[in-house]
Amino acid sequence: MKYRIVHESTHRIRIRMFEPRITAKQEEILLYAFSAIRSVRKVTVFRDTAGVAFDYDGEREEILSRLDAFQYENVIRMAPPAHGHIQLEEVKARKLDPALKRKMRMRILAETVADAVLPLPVQLGYHAWQMITLRDI
Repeated sequence: MKYRIVHESTHRIRIRMFEPRITAKQEEILLYAFSAIRSVRKVTVFRDTAGVAFDYDGEREEILSRLDAFQYENVIRMAPPAHGHIQLEEVKARKLDPALKRKMRMRILAETVADAVLPLPVQLGYHAWQMITLRDI
């Protein structure tokens, strides 16, 4: 992987990759691959700036050697099956995609306006129809 060290302090390294952005899939792969290292305490991925920060206990050279050897394809082959259980801490630590956040906000706004404007019988019918069809966001 090609990268440059942007900032470094005691037991923390922040790098920036030579890519314009990091995709959601790449973010998951990075988190999975580097969280598995025993000396790494925390991995933070900055998708918009293609940056990654590592908080670690141990040797700096270990992190840098893993970064030099890192390839997305190799990690995908090692990854556990997708139907594995997700820990609660992992769910809390994940951030929502900004596009999904925007879509959810618009959906909530539309629901609120519909509930404020439509008469009660129409509201009840509308919500019953939503529950029956169980549409996704």
